[in-house]
Amino acid sequence: MSSTDSSILGVSTMFTRNVFVNVVYKKASDVVTLWFLRGTVIVNTVIAMLIAIFVKSVYGLYLICSDLVFILLFPHLTLVVWAPKLTNKYGMIAGFGTAFFLRVLAGEPVLKYNAVLKYPYYTEPYTDDNGDYVYGYQRFPFRMLCMVLNLVITLLVSYGARMLFTKVPSLRDLDVLGAVKDFEEEEYNEEFKSGEKKSDSRL
Repeated sequence: MSSTDSSILGVSTMFTRNVFVNVVYKKASDVVTLWFLRGTVIVNTVIAMLIAIFVKSVYGLYLICSDLVFILLFPHLTLVVWAPKLTNKYGMIAGFGTAFFLRVLAGEPVLKYNAVLKYPYYTEPYTDDNGDYVYGYQRFPFRMLCMVLNLVITLLVSYGARMLFTKVPSLRDLDVLGAVKDFEEEEYNEEFKSGEKKSDSRL
């Protein structure tokens, strides 16, 4: 139980900190943040309970987790580490949301629902010789497609948002996620580091 409690608290804390405080409500007080965290813990507990009731395969859950990590997190982690100046919150949200939406529509036999969006070579659901219902599944490498789309959309939307708020100063007040501010901070940090290196070399 301690591992389960820690996992739920960890997920709830990350969501509260990274989404609610840093994006949705930046001026949230400690009391508001604490109550939102409590609500998030309840929601995550209910979701975990439903998954435990309706999903019978632990291996299937492992596959779903690795699936989501590859599609949703891998592109963002790669960009944050290797190209932080090319991304911002607008691109991250757009890429994440698009990839997640496409993955949900692709169906998942482990969660017992068929695809809404059928990629090429899709196998339709059928009833086997024993009379058991077999859910449809995708033969097309849609996971790779979703991951690449996540990467590309993140870059394109990030660039578009930065150009929009940079070239049109009157729209800067609408930059609620701080695309220009984050970019300027990255530029300043790089200039500061390069200045330090030059001063060290002179010494």
